Amino acid sequence: MQLTPRADKIIRILLRFSPDSPVTIGIISEELGVSDRSVQRELPTVEKWMKHNDFCFVRKRSVGLLIDETPERLKELAALLDEKDTNSSAPADNRPERLTLLCHDLLLAEEPIKSYYFTEKFEISEGTLTADLNQLEVWFTKYQLKLVRRPGLGIFIEGTEIARRQALTSFICKQVNEHHSIGNLQDKKFLSGRNFIDEIDGEVMAEVNHILGGCQKQLGMQLSDNGYLHLLVYTSLCVQRMQKGQFIKELKQSYAEISIQPEYAVSEYIMKKLRQFFHLSISVDETIYMAVFISGQRIWPSGSRDLTDIKNLDVHQITLSIIKKVSEILHMNFIRDSRLLTELSGHIQPTIARLRAGIPVENPLLKEFQGSYPSVYKACEEGLSLLCPVLGIKKVPASEIGFITLYFTMAMERIEKKIKKLSVMIVCPTGIGSSRLLTESLKKEYPDLDIRGITSAFELDNIRLQEEGVDLVISTVKLEIAYPYIHVNPILTRQDKILLDSRIKVIQEQKRQAQEKEIKEPEVPSDSSICRKDVEFLSAIGSEIYELLGNIYINQAPILKNRDEIISYCSSLYADTSDMQAHLYKILKDRDNLADTYIKPFQALLLHGRSTEISTSCFGYVRLEPPIYERGHIIRGAIVSLIPSGPASEVAAPVTSEVIGALLEEPALLKALQSLNKENFTKQLEEILLRFYKSTVQTRLHLKTSGAEKV
Repeated sequence: MQLTPRADKIIRILLRFSPDSPVTIGIISEELGVSDRSVQRELPTVEKWMKHNDFCFVRKRSVGLLIDETPERLKELAALLDEKDTNSSAPADNRPERLTLLCHDLLLAEEPIKSYYFTEKFEISEGTLTADLNQLEVWFTKYQLKLVRRPGLGIFIEGTEIARRQALTSFICKQVNEHHSIGNLQDKKFLSGRNFIDEIDGEVMAEVNHILGGCQKQLGMQLSDNGYLHLLVYTSLCVQRMQKGQFIKELKQSYAEISIQPEYAVSEYIMKKLRQFFHLSISVDETIYMAVFISGQRIWPSGSRDLTDIKNLDVHQITLSIIKKVSEILHMNFIRDSRLLTELSGHIQPTIARLRAGIPVENPLLKEFQGSYPSVYKACEEGLSLLCPVLGIKKVPASEIGFITLYFTMAMERIEKKIKKLSVMIVCPTGIGSSRLLTESLKKEYPDLDIRGITSAFELDNIRLQEEGVDLVISTVKLEIAYPYIHVNPILTRQDKILLDSRIKVIQEQKRQAQEKEIKEPEVPSDSSICRKDVEFLSAIGSEIYELLGNIYINQAPILKNRDEIISYCSSLYADTSDMQAHLYKILKDRDNLADTYIKPFQALLLHGRSTEISTSCFGYVRLEPPIYERGHIIRGAIVSLIPSGPASEVAAPVTSEVIGALLEEPALLKALQSLNKENFTKQLEEILLRFYKSTVQTRLHLKTSGAEKV
């Protein structure tokens, strides 16, 4: 490790004093002719150099600094300093080394640094410093960091926490690769008792190394030495920066897509271990970006199944399927519990990632769930079996089933409570007087009743009662209405209570039966439910399919060199003027910048967007010969999909989505597209879209399958 001239002088001053006589920062600054802050900035370098060479440097708050060693060891330290002076050149004489130290100080600085600090430290002129900073500025820009030089304030860098961590990780890994052999990096003995990376505390790195080693073994990960080094350094930096209160905030929305990827589950596993050992408060943003970082490394063994192509799984639809299955088994309509759908969808996302990555999860309440709710657990086990063919797994672990069981038991309690809690309307001749007495009597005897209001017999409206979900009308006067009601006295008698108890039980049972009927026989509205909007929507869908089939472009592109040229060429396919091309280019380019449009199964870019300048949807494919190699991917072509914006997109979007989905699900369709067989592709796509149209009709008009087949 390089020791700066000023750090060298500080150590030599300390050597003149015994361990029993601590030296204050004020004494050192006065002897060196610099400020106290300048001395404080050098102390981390002194501390790391001393630790690297196995000397005990002590900083006592409000007391001073000292070297806690025997006289013999102090002589060895002095000899080491003299030997360093003989064998090493000054940073001022070695520009690459000086740039490295300069970059190091700026990346780790928590406040602006005065230029004279660097000129004194490296013994260089202001002109040399300016030239060095100009060269470093290019490197910082690569990591989206801005080098700021502000007179009167100092020199510092600006940028997000993510950008700073990326730069630090790259900087440190570069130094390690240059000065260390990392072939045995993953051996636990390699990090024991040494701090081979100056910027990271040795104990932090050793523990992180232990955690990552266990992660690899537990999850079957297999990183290269370089990939492991990057993950080790980044994770260790995360710990140190979070310990200092420097957290990742306000992630891009596109990063949220990683939450259903296996890498997110790996990130959760690592963050859980870090939280436990270092007692950190780790935000969701930290976990998400750790997953993003991991996704940039090769973490799975070569030849293993593809664990990353999960973007096409519709978590909402999967959750609905599970809820429907459990509802059928338990004869309870969970579909109407919106809270269950919301909460379970949020839980299913990381569950999918864990199952795909094979990450085990502990459930301390598993036996309690299995023993207390055996029927619910069994139903959830069958419901979650729907995931097995989708995710390519044999069985969902019991621990995961236990967590899902919890959601359904809570939903069951809510439903049972809703069934038992009847909504009632109080009725009297005028809406006042006796109704008040009845209300107070009901509240006392039946606290679980939901009294919706009080009304007079003259204002009673069956339709309104039904719309408000009233289960029972309780009246102090006899009524002639076609609605469930019971006649009682203003002050409930014993006979009134017997009749009311019986009626409540009957209504509760009717509500249970209605739930089971909804599951077994979904409501099928009569033809009278079909309205003009249904006809207009279905007509628009049909027209959209017809227009799309007649507006397909498939051809081979000229030789293109990079992604930008691909986007530029594709934007010209549906443009009659240069202004139109520029407009479409901006739309496709903005979408590509928002999130990578490369689709691995297609080996192509999926360039898509909405435009106010087009009236009908456009779909096309251009094949690249030769293909383009970029970011570790091979790009053999580009799929172009443009739809009109505004109200027209409500029809165009589902049709276009169906086309993209068909390419993923129908290998023959994708093959026809990639081979530029337009006739075959159009014929297959027409059959697929007609099936889609038929399904849309059934859904929109709520027709039974048997009835739809006759149509």
